[in-house]
Amino acid sequence: MWQQVNRLDGRTYMKWGLGILSLAMVMQAGIASQVFDFEDEKGINHVLVILDAPLEFISGKGEGLSGFISYDPEAPQKTTGSLHLQVDSIELNNHLMTKNMYGKRWLNAAEHPEILFSLSTFEPIQAEESLVRGEATGNFSFLGVTKEIKVPVSFNYLKDAANQRAGKKNPDDKRDLLVLRSNFTILLDEYGLNLPPPARLKVANEVQIKVNVVGYTAK
Repeated sequence: MWQQVNRLDGRTYMKWGLGILSLAMVMQAGIASQVFDFEDEKGINHVLVILDAPLEFISGKGEGLSGFISYDPEAPQKTTGSLHLQVDSIELNNHLMTKNMYGKRWLNAAEHPEILFSLSTFEPIQAEESLVRGEATGNFSFLGVTKEIKVPVSFNYLKDAANQRAGKKNPDDKRDLLVLRSNFTILLDEYGLNLPPPARLKVANEVQIKVNVVGYTAK
């Protein structure tokens, strides 16, 4: 999986590279699998971050998410893919905090522009109709550090449901949807961001991450 892709204007190279990646995933996973694009044309996909320190509660939302997931509703254990979040798309509940967060002392958006989760395996645990809950294992890349993590994930495959999401804007859209949900935590010091004890009174070391995204099959 790619951890960083050079860009010409926004995401020109990224879209080209991920398009090739999606084709490769289909070939590897088999014909029954479908590739879902998570760069949301509706603009609702986002990732929530929460830091609950003793003195301050910080929350934020990142909307610059893209990526592809290969998913077969008949064999969810074969799921693979990756999701990318642009660091400079994350906005905190305070403008000054957001500006400082992009700087070298914190997330260093110039040097580490993306946060990446590359899903390698998925173990289904519970299934209820089209909704499958389980545990995903993959590489999480943040601040230039990559670690293998296990996170709870749910997939909900909705056939021919794109028109229901689009409403009156596109009633003839019959693409399939894949709804992905995940809620997990990371520790900043495990990725090289070591805060002194006084700073941890305002900025928690533990970051709660909530992923709420929808992917589309190709048009």
